[in-house]
Amino acid sequence: MSGDVATPTLLSPLSIRGFEVRNRVVSTGHGAFLDFYRPGIAPDRYVAYQARRARGGTGLIVLQPVHVHHTSHALGHYRYDPDDLGEKLALMVDRLHAEGARVMIQLQHFGAEFTSDAHDDLQPLWSFGSVVSPSGGEMAHVMTGDEIEEVVQGFVDTAAIAVAAGLDGVEVHGAHGYLVQQSFSPWVNRRDDEWGDPTRFIRTILRGIRARVGADAAIGARLSLEDFVPVERGGVGPAGVRDIAAGLVADGLVDVLNCSVGSRSAHYARAVANYQHPEGLWLDRVRELRDAVDAAVPVIAAGRIVDPAMAEEALVRGDCDLVAMTRAQIADPDLVRKAAGELDVALRPCVGANQGCVDRMVGALPITCFHNPDVGREADRPDVPAPAAVRRRVVVVGAGPAGLKTAEVAASRGHDVVVLERSAVVGGRLRYATTFGRAAALGGSIDWLQGRLADLGVEVRLGVEADVDAVLALGPDAVVLATGSGPVVDPVPSDGSIPVWATDAAMEADVADLMVAVLDRLGTHEAAQVAERLAVAGAAVRMITSAPAVGGRIGFTQIVDQRRRLVEAGVVLDVSTDLDRVAEGRVVLRRLATRTTEEIPVDAVVAAVHRRADDALRDPLVARGVSVHVVGDAVAPRDALLAFREGADAGLVLA
Repeated sequence: MSGDVATPTLLSPLSIRGFEVRNRVVSTGHGAFLDFYRPGIAPDRYVAYQARRARGGTGLIVLQPVHVHHTSHALGHYRYDPDDLGEKLALMVDRLHAEGARVMIQLQHFGAEFTSDAHDDLQPLWSFGSVVSPSGGEMAHVMTGDEIEEVVQGFVDTAAIAVAAGLDGVEVHGAHGYLVQQSFSPWVNRRDDEWGDPTRFIRTILRGIRARVGADAAIGARLSLEDFVPVERGGVGPAGVRDIAAGLVADGLVDVLNCSVGSRSAHYARAVANYQHPEGLWLDRVRELRDAVDAAVPVIAAGRIVDPAMAEEALVRGDCDLVAMTRAQIADPDLVRKAAGELDVALRPCVGANQGCVDRMVGALPITCFHNPDVGREADRPDVPAPAAVRRRVVVVGAGPAGLKTAEVAASRGHDVVVLERSAVVGGRLRYATTFGRAAALGGSIDWLQGRLADLGVEVRLGVEADVDAVLALGPDAVVLATGSGPVVDPVPSDGSIPVWATDAAMEADVADLMVAVLDRLGTHEAAQVAERLAVAGAAVRMITSAPAVGGRIGFTQIVDQRRRLVEAGVVLDVSTDLDRVAEGRVVLRRLATRTTEEIPVDAVVAAVHRRADDALRDPLVARGVSVHVVGDAVAPRDALLAFREGADAGLVLA
């Protein structure tokens, strides 16, 4: 989409406190490059990342959460130094204001979440009650009254640094099960002192911030519309959250409300929903909250809103006043400009993969994007690739993610590009993932590239088996091999009595009423999706992995739902088990813990194992004097995210 759907409300300005936001599009606080807060670390990468979104038209940017006190723990999160933080925020706000965006920062304390070994001093988690960290399995320290006051002061002091640096406001994080949400949730706060008042903590923080920063700065709060904890087990529930929000607004303590859901890190699966969940899934609840506060302050809606048309509809209906389109702007920082019709390029869609962004948080890794390889590299790259000095004839062999991305970038720089693909469709192995269930959404990344190649005049020849002569006949100045990978020959010892399929073949096989064993040596989506597809298609499926659990390399916002779907489909999960061999119509399973074996009759085996790079054309072409670049699985079989990235890099280096 590039201005195809009218979005006048989305593009209209709105006032928050005393300042105007140029449109209703928000980039909410999200972990991106958390080392920005580490004293002494250069701020360039995070500043460039946010400046790119501001340059693309974002109205309001909420910076990633900053920890207000040294007892807030999580791997990869850092404690700031006041002078260092002030200088970095001043630089940030100068850049973002110059691009026309308004800027706030999210203030956070994790409380009884994660573990105390995230920092060298190993201080315990602090919380309002004697509770176990839902994610870390660690008992928290019950704060004294003086310690609570100390944390309050941390919120106030951090807010003061931000506003002094020129930010337009601050947002207190009261969602996702962190300390502020814990303070008003009975599952944590059962105190019998003055801090047992559910809203005393958040009110004290908000009043303290206002007294310190003055009347001009905006103060916001992020609240979970639904905590997913039953009221009888200490949850607040949607009605309870609405009551809290209404009280804060009625007393003039907040200027803007930002919505999310959940009270555990595990709830990110719904708070930052992937492609398995519908778009705009929390808009009804946002509307209920807005009604509860009588629309007295602007309300920000969040929850997989990636389409400007959907955002416009939500605003027109009165669901919200602003729309969080955070991941949509990670995928395409020019979302606003394209919605306004300023750029004649289709919107690169957020496909909900989560692989490059939120799922990297657990490993304390900086974010990127499934199919926008520029994310995190904005400081080193122009918004639009520089034109090539000389127009070259480029032949790309293979139309998977790496090949298509190479062709797109090379053609956008002015090269004459032709793509050769042996199959009848583009997309490589990623297309197999899109043939089953809601994973079809991932195909949006391929569809977008197809559209771009058509716009750029790239010729894509399908059904062509490229050999050396076929490539040379096209007169290339450079050849890019994106030839992918092939299955490992004889992936398991077998006497041939049972067919052994690669995962690609299994995604297309007729398996009704068959007994199928899926050997998973990857721990990724690949094996899990195959097992689920086979079970839904009528097979009796056993999934076999030597790991202690299925899906060890599936992101944390996806694994819980994936395991649930496998169980609901009837897949039997054999963990801590390996497939030893196939013999006489049976698979022999080896139980790793007990060192025993079990024989099971099956009709077929699916081997979800690592593959081998297919780079057979490289040496013959080099021997003929051709400049050859190898990308994607043809370099090392990994995943689509890395293939998109390598393709983009290859397109940039072609002289």
